[in-house]
Amino acid sequence: MEAIVLAGGMGKRLRPLTKDVPKAMVPVNGVPLLEYQLRRLERYGIEKIVLACGYKWEVIKKEFGNRFVYSVEKEPLGTAGAVNNALDKIDGNEFLVVNADDITDANLKELIKTGANTTAVARFHSNFGIVEIKGDKIVKFQEKPLLPYWANVGLHVLSKKIKFPAKGSLEYDVLPPIAAKGQLKVYKHQGFWMTVNTVKDLEEVEDAIKNKGIRLD
Repeated sequence: MEAIVLAGGMGKRLRPLTKDVPKAMVPVNGVPLLEYQLRRLERYGIEKIVLACGYKWEVIKKEFGNRFVYSVEKEPLGTAGAVNNALDKIDGNEFLVVNADDITDANLKELIKTGANTTAVARFHSNFGIVEIKGDKIVKFQEKPLLPYWANVGLHVLSKKIKFPAKGSLEYDVLPPIAAKGQLKVYKHQGFWMTVNTVKDLEEVEDAIKNKGIRLD
């Protein structure tokens, strides 16, 4: 199995941390965000890793050298466009797509067994504390409860038979039509998942790794 890691994000909401580096290279407990993804992929025996880069991609190349294959976009292409741009570097008919900024301890071996086309999903916590109300009284507080919904965790097994646009989004332009045809399988991940978009998210991921025993490598 091969993998395309989407690492072209600018991380505007993480500035000034991303002023001189791409989002994927923001440190989490002293280790670049991207490094956690790469360690996991290597631990699961992924044969080839293609880094789909864009913004300040030279920082990634300087860090990792020739350890991986690079697919560099000259302008932002979106997640689907980035995959399309990297496809000529994928040899097999099926491949993983991994968002560099979605941090999860999902079992990649089990996900891969599900086959193409599959999207991994997970339950997620509310960003806010919620209250339970009866009549005109608040009767209960819950701090960021786990919500009864499933979310795309930025982890997919896809097929080369899919027509990826030169520019566009996996989440809006590619996956919904496949799902509408009943052809998109699901892998339910019950463990840890967070997207790193803000400094607060970064702090929560650091705490999960440092103090809550979450293993991401």
